[in-house]
Amino acid sequence: MKKIGMLFVALVLVTTIEAKEKKDPVVMTVAGKEIPLSEFIYMARKDNSVDLNDKKSVDHYVELFKVYKLKVADAESLNIHKASKFEKELGDYTRQLQESYLSDKASEDSAMRVVYERLKYIPGFKHILFYLPGGELVPKDTVETYNKAVEAYNRIKNGESFESTGESLTSDPLRKDVLYVTEAHVYPMQMFKVLEDKIFSMEPGEISFPVRSTIGFHLFKLDRKIPNPGKVRVAHILTSFPSPNPTDEDVEQVRMKSDSIYRKILSGEDFSVLAEQYSSDTITAKRGGLLPYFGLGEMVEPFEKAAFAFEKIGDVSEPVKTRYGFHILKLIDKKTDMSFEELESQMYGAMKRTERNFDLYRGFGEKMKVRHGYVLYPEAYAELQRLADEYFPTDTSFVYRGLEMAKPLVHFDSIEFNQNDFVDYMNRRPTSAKTLSTDYMQEIFDLFVREVLTEMEREKLEQTYPEYKMILNEYYDGILLFEISNKRVWSRSAEEQEKLEAEWIKELNEKYPVTVNKKVIRKIKKYLD
Repeated sequence: MKKIGMLFVALVLVTTIEAKEKKDPVVMTVAGKEIPLSEFIYMARKDNSVDLNDKKSVDHYVELFKVYKLKVADAESLNIHKASKFEKELGDYTRQLQESYLSDKASEDSAMRVVYERLKYIPGFKHILFYLPGGELVPKDTVETYNKAVEAYNRIKNGESFESTGESLTSDPLRKDVLYVTEAHVYPMQMFKVLEDKIFSMEPGEISFPVRSTIGFHLFKLDRKIPNPGKVRVAHILTSFPSPNPTDEDVEQVRMKSDSIYRKILSGEDFSVLAEQYSSDTITAKRGGLLPYFGLGEMVEPFEKAAFAFEKIGDVSEPVKTRYGFHILKLIDKKTDMSFEELESQMYGAMKRTERNFDLYRGFGEKMKVRHGYVLYPEAYAELQRLADEYFPTDTSFVYRGLEMAKPLVHFDSIEFNQNDFVDYMNRRPTSAKTLSTDYMQEIFDLFVREVLTEMEREKLEQTYPEYKMILNEYYDGILLFEISNKRVWSRSAEEQEKLEAEWIKELNEKYPVTVNKKVIRKIKKYLD
């Protein structure tokens, strides 16, 4: 961890030295603060009324820029930039701005489009799961479970049906190490990524070789892959059964009551008013029976079937029986084909919070590896992996033995990390949901590489992207300018503002010294790209 800290200190020093060596003449000094020409040009180019090739236009902008910087200096003299509100706003913006640079939009879009394309189809499958023992595992702990899964796979390949295999394995109710289920619908990001990748790559009728996840080994048989009909929104009027196990008489009475409400709708009475008056679903009744949007697999089957059978907005169903009672449905809206742009924010947030964040980061990470001379020493990693074959990385035996291993593990630019540096990082910093030792170590290693590369890039943002500092300075000045202008001028009546502005500018010119480098201004054309 000390080495990581030293790395970041070194990066700051290098960046500072390089910044000093870069030629960027001072265009003016305001209240003792030097303003570089690059900032002046950057701000001038954002003003469409300024022509930097025209002397008169440049001279006019010099006066505007000077007043702008005087107002910022006035705000700083009042310590507005030290207020907690200011520091929080600037800090939040800085993080957002850095994130926009510390990412690769094209590769993120590519990762999200994989998810988006999967949303176009809904797989249905049968699933046999062989549970791994609970807790932290090393590879040898998985062998017995793996062999059971392979044995079942071979039974199926040798002619036994997937269904009979699953049923025979789970026929003993006391057996808890195997699960056999049928899933009619699955959507992206509802299961472990490794399982999703497998299911969405299969064709109907295909049977998978055992796939390992955190919880066990999985066998899949893909039954179907249907087009996704999208989502629907309905309102409903529920006439509920009096108990979870209604008698035939109860069912008939509830049906008749629902039929009477349905006839009122057919005669022209308002659906939402009837829902509020009669629906047993007291929560939705208050809003005319309105339910949220839902897709296949999110409602009980009879209800879902009726909802997706509608053809036109406003259509109303006859009473539909479910285990809850009888429902009358009205179609409010259909979303059959949502665009990538409509779902982008939702997908990005979901991926960022799960293991799929590695997919989002991958493209940027690969670019940074090239930029920062990333080198992995495979044999050094293999030694750590062999240690993980014996002990889980959180085990004290792993930590003690790992800290004694000192071979170079990974190289970035001129910085090298040894095996024990990574073991120390793994012991002190992040954790992982992976329960197999080698998976756990790999995920933490990927996080380690990401953190180092990200911090290396963060510290060089100003050097790599000259506009980064300009944008941040502009935002800094903008907050101060707003606060001080509001305090001095904008909070007053419109009739007073012009006079107050003139008095303030006069006061600023008298209060703060300003020196303009006229030589640089005269030769500004030679500094233009």
